[in-house]
Amino acid sequence: MNRFWLFCLYLAPTIGFAQSDSNQSKAVDMADPTAVYSSVGAHLYTNGDLDLSAGFAWGKNMLAVESKQGMDALNVRYAHMNLWQGVGVYAESTLQLENDFGTSASIGAVSTLQVGDSWTIYPIATLGSMEIIEDKWIATGTVGVYNRFKLGSGFSLGVDPFYTFGESGYESIYVDTFISYQYKNHQIRLGYNASESQDNRVNSNTGFAGEGYLEYKMAF
Repeated sequence: MNRFWLFCLYLAPTIGFAQSDSNQSKAVDMADPTAVYSSVGAHLYTNGDLDLSAGFAWGKNMLAVESKQGMDALNVRYAHMNLWQGVGVYAESTLQLENDFGTSASIGAVSTLQVGDSWTIYPIATLGSMEIIEDKWIATGTVGVYNRFKLGSGFSLGVDPFYTFGESGYESIYVDTFISYQYKNHQIRLGYNASESQDNRVNSNTGFAGEGYLEYKMAF
């Protein structure tokens, strides 16, 4: 089935459910990467990939599951937010379902810093490991920051750069830039993410390239 129509079929029942249950949904800022809420979502990329996501929240905890790379990989994340003075911790792993390499796991922390009335930054730091070729793992670390700019009327701008470094000269840069719009418990995000990596161990160097995407998410 055409992925666009599959995307639409996936959204239709969730939108209907959200409209019938909107009075029971609590207000949540879906642009905030540290917000804790249950959700379902779908992501359509310009290369034709379709990914689905679901999140389950209780208290300050959240467990999220999301397909990646057109359902060729699976990302699982557990987070406990506002653990101490606004600092949250999380653990996540991306499991490759089709390739024999690329699986990763990490633990990290995220904080919240209010810069102004409309700008909030969320710095993160993680430690983990990644399988660069089959059965060959390296230790990695990542630093980055989520930037959120409130534009008014439900619109937000996000600029999220991340830098990962590892053993044997491994380096990667990842940037996600998007505009999001939230109405009640619905969010639509239009963005572009790109990455570049270098690995001296396998003599690999990828150029900076990425994909545009459209994302829908419903909170409940």
